[in-house]
Amino acid sequence: MINYLKLKQMKNKTIYILSLVALVFLQVSCSKDFLELEPKTGQVEANYYQNEEQALLAVAAVYDAYSVQNWQFVPTMSDIFSDDAFCGGSNISDMSQWQDMEMFKMEPENNSASDLWNRCYSGIYRANLYLQKQENVTWETEGMKERLEAETLFLRAYFYWDLVRHYGYTPIITEVLPSVEDYKNLPQNTPEELFAQIADDLLKAVAVLPVTVSSEETGRITKGAVQALIARIYLYHEGFAKPVLGVGNWSNGTTTIDKTYAQNALEAVITSKAYSLVTDYAELWSWDNQNNQESILEIQYSEKAKSGDWGGWNINGNFSSVWVGPRNPDGDNGRVFPGWSFSVPSWSLLNEFESGDPRKDVTLYNAETKLTEYTRAFMNTGYFNNKYMALNAYIGSGGDNSHNFPRNFMDIRYADVLLMAAELYLTDNPSKSLDYFNEVRTRSMGAGAAKSAITLDDIYHERRVEFGLEGLRKWDLLRRGNDYAAQKINASFNVPGDVPNPSHFTPRTFKADTWGMFPIPASEIRNTNQGVLQQMVPAYK
Repeated sequence: MINYLKLKQMKNKTIYILSLVALVFLQVSCSKDFLELEPKTGQVEANYYQNEEQALLAVAAVYDAYSVQNWQFVPTMSDIFSDDAFCGGSNISDMSQWQDMEMFKMEPENNSASDLWNRCYSGIYRANLYLQKQENVTWETEGMKERLEAETLFLRAYFYWDLVRHYGYTPIITEVLPSVEDYKNLPQNTPEELFAQIADDLLKAVAVLPVTVSSEETGRITKGAVQALIARIYLYHEGFAKPVLGVGNWSNGTTTIDKTYAQNALEAVITSKAYSLVTDYAELWSWDNQNNQESILEIQYSEKAKSGDWGGWNINGNFSSVWVGPRNPDGDNGRVFPGWSFSVPSWSLLNEFESGDPRKDVTLYNAETKLTEYTRAFMNTGYFNNKYMALNAYIGSGGDNSHNFPRNFMDIRYADVLLMAAELYLTDNPSKSLDYFNEVRTRSMGAGAAKSAITLDDIYHERRVEFGLEGLRKWDLLRRGNDYAAQKINASFNVPGDVPNPSHFTPRTFKADTWGMFPIPASEIRNTNQGVLQQMVPAYK
């Protein structure tokens, strides 16, 4: 078996998809060299997809789209939208697409809206191309075809999950179409149809994927990742998609994913014993302890890509690590790599931590006490994302340093499984719910912090301090409704009275009719035939 991490480093050297036409919807704002690849190895579509190594590389290309940070990264953008972080940056104009998102001023020309759309449909194209070509492969390893197909279906479902929660109404594409004109005429599907497609892909994947992988297969998708993602999507579907988008039950037409299904999926992860909590919460975030026993789904990043391309598609390190660090840091023994001070932690998040909770200092880097000097830029609070900010000890071995930090991103971890289970069992089985809740809480707070009874608000508090600055807060807020989200998000702009930069925090007003979504990119509407794509979210009509 070829190690996925090695495949990721190899992927830029291998031409695995050359017939991108114009990728999807005619014009896509990816980097020029991605769209205009030339066959330098003799490996073109006509003679590719012949053996297992080529199949593995083709699936690695789909994984690569999952990891892309082309001036969009859902966790970072989600934190900025929520009450956990402010946009920040050098000034009010820096990354204006995020500033507009934070202030509920997004327009169809917003670059992050188009970048996320492009990343999703690029991944879907790669997935569809592989699924269409897999029959050409000479398979030698038993079960390899089925497993790679399941991994690809999971990733395609993930792209559609990002599309439905960010745009609501988007085309479903499950095959490579013959011509550009076919893409220009694709119908715009409803959220219910998108959720059905997601369910279909995930249910097929979960039946095939293994519970665990070997050390040589680190980074590949497991059954537990599918089960946990199903539960995560179910909670959003029930809390937001049903009441706000008006969708029906979540089903692929044969199997309905309901509360019992989600409970059973999480129970399967828990009872598999494939995962466990890392004993020390701080060690969970050590750069030398990645892909640990708590990680269920982890985006893999490499320091060896030698990337120098600022277009975004050839960056294989964790670029977002640079986004969230302090500018021009001096002190702390030179530990911190100069960052760009985006996604600045809010005082609202700071105040959420209980006295003595060690997760506070693990989550929040206090630049005022740890550094002798740094640039106090726009929306500075003095705090930064301590979990993911770039560190000098891990500068990559080639290319632009900003692009090559080997800091993986933990998309789903076992603590989330336990707290989702606590939430789903809260009314059905309070004792089990409490046990799962306390398992997470006492890991960090100690046995004396265990609670004897909990409410949904307790679970939400625990989720916030446990997953602070990991990109989950936006979705937790929305699935409790627009009123709840508005209250929390608006209150985060009530800054302390003694801050030196109060003018940076102009209060924002939550716009319920955005549904927390992005507008469909104007470029996509222009590049499809008239009337094919329309803004369906009320705020963008």
